[in-house]
Amino acid sequence: MTSTIPLLEPDPYVVALEEVAALDQQIARLSAIRARRVTDAAHHLHRQAPTDTSSGGPVWSTARVERVELFTELAQLTRRTEYRAATLIDTSTALVDDLPTTLAAVAAGAVSWEHAEVIAKHADGLQGEALVAYDTTLAALAAEVNPKQLDRKARAQVEIAQPTTAVERAEKAAATRRIYADPAADGMAYLTLFAPAPEIHAITDRATRLAAGLRAGGDPRSMTHLKLDALTDLMLNGETSIPGATRGVRGRVHVMVPAMTLLGVGEEAAILRGYGPIDPATAAQLTAEATSWRRILTDPITGRILTTDPRDYRPTRKMIDHARLVHPTCVFPGCTVPSEQADIDHTEDHAYGGDTIPENLAPLSQAHHRVKHHTRWQIVQNGDDTLTATSPAGYQYTVRPEGRMRPAPKQLEDAITTAARSTGSEEYLADCPF
Repeated sequence: MTSTIPLLEPDPYVVALEEVAALDQQIARLSAIRARRVTDAAHHLHRQAPTDTSSGGPVWSTARVERVELFTELAQLTRRTEYRAATLIDTSTALVDDLPTTLAAVAAGAVSWEHAEVIAKHADGLQGEALVAYDTTLAALAAEVNPKQLDRKARAQVEIAQPTTAVERAEKAAATRRIYADPAADGMAYLTLFAPAPEIHAITDRATRLAAGLRAGGDPRSMTHLKLDALTDLMLNGETSIPGATRGVRGRVHVMVPAMTLLGVGEEAAILRGYGPIDPATAAQLTAEATSWRRILTDPITGRILTTDPRDYRPTRKMIDHARLVHPTCVFPGCTVPSEQADIDHTEDHAYGGDTIPENLAPLSQAHHRVKHHTRWQIVQNGDDTLTATSPAGYQYTVRPEGRMRPAPKQLEDAITTAARSTGSEEYLADCPF
């Protein structure tokens, strides 16, 4: 007599987890292939030897033109930010040219691309035997820890390899300090400060101490909210101690509110410049506290902002305002720099016959203004507030205006026309600018 032992079915939870891990290995292998292709693209572009053909300002080197053309091209083609595209290029180049052990580990699926980015970032500046030792050590460590843990170990390894360059590396890193804002959902946003660690920790400590004092005094808010609110109050209402800084400067916000929404009878969202739609309650609060108002006339049929057409060598204040209202951010594809911080550029260069008219003006961040003039990127206006940007590789991207109100409902147009006829006001409507 024989008996059979039933086979246990594999746990579907464990199967799913193992499939995730297997897919991560496949992604790593593909990332290694991508790194080689990115490097190939860089080599092919180098052979094209693009040069700076601009007529004014310092001339860019061929290397700079190549780098800018490559990361702007990749950013648009792959829908990355330019920062992430540049990181992809730098990581790929470092792996292929300088970090063969790490590249092999990625190609084998043993090390993820996130780990590789950390290793490549800290390898900058290492040479010779120090670079080889760093590559070997970090590739082995990456298979055992997560990227955040690896980052600490990489920094420690660099200090061991090059202790005499610590001051120079710190100064180089400090030169990259910056501040930027990123929109979030439901009327929220992120403010990021990238600065030297001592200052960041000091800011955090001060916010914590202020919050603790308020909490001890009976404030019912949580410590998290108290730290944020105290820091926000300091930044908005405090004064800087930096010599030469202007005193009494306060932040400004620009909100476009449809009149019907302001009157409480419309549903169209207000637009916070540099962010997008905001809820009616926030818009009402901001407008209630506004110290000044500007009326902006829009075409009720198309929603386009209407403006006059003065002609002068330099853009007038109205022309500049118009350009920034129509395009709240830089018009280079993918750029999110607010138009208030951007240059007002003649899309068709003034030196080559471009008129100083609203249809030829658009905001370009200082960085992308230089890209337009020093590389093979081309931008043209289409006459309907849209622009077309053509990359050096020949890809085209359409930039659409954001500063538009929704066209008036057809029922409202009909009601106005009917009322005008019944009251004999048709002659008045004939003088309407739209």
